[in-house]
Amino acid sequence: MLCCIGLVAGFAVGSVLGGPWAFIAPVAGFGLGLIGDFTLIKHGLHGIHKNTEKWLRRRKQVLSGNVTQGSGET
Repeated sequence: MLCCIGLVAGFAVGSVLGGPWAFIAPVAGFGLGLIGDFTLIKHGLHGIHKNTEKWLRRRKQVLSGNVTQGSGET
């Protein structure tokens, strides 16, 4: 997603600057966006995985009857 935004922004900057920047800016924008995508996915999926495990533990406690659903314990 960020790589597409970087590519479009690179095309815009490249068209304004002209010359060799018309080729360099889109590639640089795409590259930076791709790095941003990978960073976001790496950190984002780690947080989702951690929260899923916490939710599953909580759900097992609720279903087994050890904790009432409205207690608010974590």
